[in-house]
Amino acid sequence: MRSIARVVTGSLLVLLAASNSRADSLGQPLDLSSFSEMDSVLDGAMDLPIESAGLDSGTNGRRFYLTGIVGASFATGFRTIESAGDPTDTVLLSDTLFTAGGALGVAIDRPSGLLRAEVEGRYRSPIQTSYVDNGVPTTVRGTDLWSTLANLWRDVYLTERLGVYAGGGLGLGGARSNVTTTTAGGGTETFSQPLTTLAWQAGGGVTWLLSERVTLDLGYRFFALADVKDTFVVDDTTYYSTSAFSASELLLSIRIYEPFRNWR
Repeated sequence: MRSIARVVTGSLLVLLAASNSRADSLGQPLDLSSFSEMDSVLDGAMDLPIESAGLDSGTNGRRFYLTGIVGASFATGFRTIESAGDPTDTVLLSDTLFTAGGALGVAIDRPSGLLRAEVEGRYRSPIQTSYVDNGVPTTVRGTDLWSTLANLWRDVYLTERLGVYAGGGLGLGGARSNVTTTTAGGGTETFSQPLTTLAWQAGGGVTWLLSERVTLDLGYRFFALADVKDTFVVDDTTYYSTSAFSASELLLSIRIYEPFRNWR
């Protein structure tokens, strides 16, 4: 029995020594009191300013803008008029018109410039001409010349302030066609009809950065309306006409980014 007790006692001593050596190998005990310092770290983080990442902050590379547009439209149009038994008459219209309007868009940062998508609306002053058709004085006048286009432009910076751009747009445009002619009784009769058709433009220009939020734009556009066919009746005679309009336009624009943000 004594020999068995000695064996058990020796085994217990070996196990106790092994456990002490493992505890020493683990190093210093973990100091849980360090977690108390986290409160001060979190308090400091809560005091940091919060930066807005909205559209007005510019941190997402996208900015809204408004553009005011004025310019000259070197316009050319034609109108062909025909009726049963009469040859086709072609009326040419050519004049320099005033144009004005605006655009609302968004500019997205791209390498070396911007990609701009916008909706543009513009008005043009009237255009007219007069001629004599078989001894009958006739005036053709186009009024309420308008266009609404969705445009896409690519801006490229040449320097910190100077840039160039190109692009185009597609949408709708139209006018009111007015034809005034002398009747057989010596009076005048006017036929008026609104016309709406496909419109498009293409062009480019030069930009100059006046400030971080204001850009000056000098541009060129070629603008055109698709052909429009209509009919009108004078002295019980039905006339068939085809109208078209195009223009080379020089435009001066001022583009304001983030127009609703406070100015400082």
